[in-house]
Amino acid sequence: MYLLGRQAFLEGTIAWLTDNMKVALVTNGYTPNTTTDQFQSIIGGGNIVATSANLASKTSTLGTANAANVTWSSVSGSTATYIVLYKDTGSGATSPLIMLIDTATNLPVTPNGGDISVQWDSGANKIFTLFAGLSEADRGLVTRLRDWLRGLGIPAQQSPGGLWIPEPKIVQV
Repeated sequence: MYLLGRQAFLEGTIAWLTDNMKVALVTNGYTPNTTTDQFQSIIGGGNIVATSANLASKTSTLGTANAANVTWSSVSGSTATYIVLYKDTGSGATSPLIMLIDTATNLPVTPNGGDISVQWDSGANKIFTLFAGLSEADRGLVTRLRDWLRGLGIPAQQSPGGLWIPEPKIVQV
């Protein structure tokens, strides 16, 4: 996910269920920076192979975003290396980037004039989950790292998802 997109969710400037969400097929002429890229205009029009209609049938369940699969009709042009999800405001300069997909079955895809479809995950993660937590193996690594940091005198607390939160100090005066 784009970090500034996550920030926009937290600040309430992206509303998954009510905002217009679109997906673009993007060439490798765009060099993504998920830390600093903020708006769709940074991709550049020449790097966008196809743009979807607004996502349909959007749902949000326990932090997981889902929508109907996307189909672009009669796509031609350059090879698409990325799938980019963004909120469409009507202007690329103000349309926040949400998520970049660079790994998917049959991606990159070279258009041949036919339809191209994206079928979202039918499992638990759907399009994306804002926070899915850690696997058992990763949770064990986080626990060992937490214990090591505590051994160095660095207060650290492990949340269920593995986020590091400094332990608060309660001081009575």
